[in-house]
Amino acid sequence: METTWRLVIQYDGGRYCGWQEQPNGDSIQARVRTALSSVLGGARPVLIASGRTDSGVHALGQVCSFRTDLVRGARSVRDGMNSHLPEDIGVLLAEPAHPRFHAQRSATGKLYRYRLRVGSGRPALRSGRILQTRYALDVPAMQQALSILVGRHDFTSFRAAGCSAHSPVRTLNSALLREVEDELWIELHGQGFLRHMVRNIVGSLIEVGRGRRAPGWFRELLDQEDRKQAGRTAPACGLYLVRVDYPSELLRS
Repeated sequence: METTWRLVIQYDGGRYCGWQEQPNGDSIQARVRTALSSVLGGARPVLIASGRTDSGVHALGQVCSFRTDLVRGARSVRDGMNSHLPEDIGVLLAEPAHPRFHAQRSATGKLYRYRLRVGSGRPALRSGRILQTRYALDVPAMQQALSILVGRHDFTSFRAAGCSAHSPVRTLNSALLREVEDELWIELHGQGFLRHMVRNIVGSLIEVGRGRRAPGWFRELLDQEDRKQAGRTAPACGLYLVRVDYPSELLRS
């Protein structure tokens, strides 16, 4: 009898080509598959992630699911996989889930965080993990602009070319800017995201923060539905997939 498993994985995406396996690049998915296969005696079940993360993007709580008829203990799966993974990828949790659990289709929401630091110094221990800018930013104006995005909108102006989503309409449940020590954290929670959507929002938000655009510009961007009118795509280094939400009843086996 097959068991459905849920994995919660953390990784630093700095040296990988992204989550998805690529023919000419080192991917996180390939590393996780190999580690899982080692724990399962060479078996290679279908490994499903909640979604892809791009090259350089990090995850605090990526979620994956797989099914296997092999009997293993939760701790042995977690610890066994970690013994075969590099130090910048780690399995935080491995446990049986409800048979209907599916890491992608069962997800009800995701929280993304983008980390910014304003200043002229260079925090070496955060290299590749934050976006550093030397320009002062108007935090209240940025907060005002973000509030415009909350709700259900057409996010074409923040959608990257080549995005495969059938519709550009998405719902943001919250869009917050938090000051955490010497950093600004932009946190977006929604039911789904378009390709580069968070990074494109951040790039436009920096324009508002620098005073180049008024907060109301975000309303214009939503109405224009034109990616060329928005700001640049922010670098991947500051972006984190924080968590993925699921119905509680699907997390129990």
